[in-house]
Amino acid sequence: PILSRHLGQPIVIENRGGASGSVGTAFLRGQRPDGSVIGGVTEAVFRIAMVQPVGYDALADFAYLAGGCALVWGWSVPRNSPIRSLAELVERGRARPEGVSYAAGGTAANPPLGMKLLEHRTGARFLFVPFAGGGEMINAALSGNVDVVFDAVGAVAGAAESGDMRVLAVAAAERFPRWPGVPTARETGFDVVHTLPTGLIAPRGLPAELAALFERAMLRATEEPEHAELLRRLNLAPWRRDAAAYRAHVEELFRTMPPLMRAVGMQPI
Repeated sequence: PILSRHLGQPIVIENRGGASGSVGTAFLRGQRPDGSVIGGVTEAVFRIAMVQPVGYDALADFAYLAGGCALVWGWSVPRNSPIRSLAELVERGRARPEGVSYAAGGTAANPPLGMKLLEHRTGARFLFVPFAGGGEMINAALSGNVDVVFDAVGAVAGAAESGDMRVLAVAAAERFPRWPGVPTARETGFDVVHTLPTGLIAPRGLPAELAALFERAMLRATEEPEHAELLRRLNLAPWRRDAAAYRAHVEELFRTMPPLMRAVGMQPI
């Protein structure tokens, strides 16, 4: 409704999930570039294009309109866990390779990049246990089946605020607004950032005047107090970018991410 007000017309949301968002993004590629269909995507749709074939070229097939928010990942443990900090987690992963297990989304072939970065930059090794959703991860941690949860902070927010889980650190460039007392990984000495920025894109060929209209509307929407409150409720972080900055971010991602994936043992295509 916030964006609708600034566009002056209603927006109908149609969820097209699957394959980290690549199914819906491939659908968007085939739509007419007349402004009738745009896409709200996370960075996952670009990262998956680096590790498996998808039905689009992320840089050539879309107009980038604006960025609005980001999902932030973090490390959390049950309240009775002996692990008190990210540094202690790393120490245990060094002392007992794969002796500490963690729940996260992904597959054996496509594990969470944030954990692979932590391993690569510290020499620690952890046992990855894939799960489909945050609720299952938290249940596994609370029942003692895994030691750590590495997931978007929104998935653990309820358990953290009830005291059942403790958040050790967030994998972001800045502290998460809702939990200002929780440090970033960088603040604890580990250069690990794992976030998923989100934004609006459109099929290639969108007329410049329409692209500018969407960009202005999105940027104005992100300035609204209502938007800040929505991010707080949904446990999202602000990520406000104009069209040029959004495209530059994705271009930089495609320059830097494949070498990084190779360095941590993931194989980009």
